[in-house]
Amino acid sequence: MAKNQDAGLSTSAGLVRYMDEDVSKIKISPEKVLGLTVSIIIIEAVINYGILI
Repeated sequence: MAKNQDAGLSTSAGLVRYMDEDVSKIKISPEKVLGLTVSIIIIEAVINYGILI
């Protein structure tokens, strides 16, 4: 009976498997990051120039 083992590369020293894990505690969707960035740009334009771009 054949075993299905994922041995991976012996020279990578486990780095590939380590990078596959998601260890971040903060999860923000890309849409929220984009919205926050655009809103900061608009706020800075209003503060600096007193007008909306």
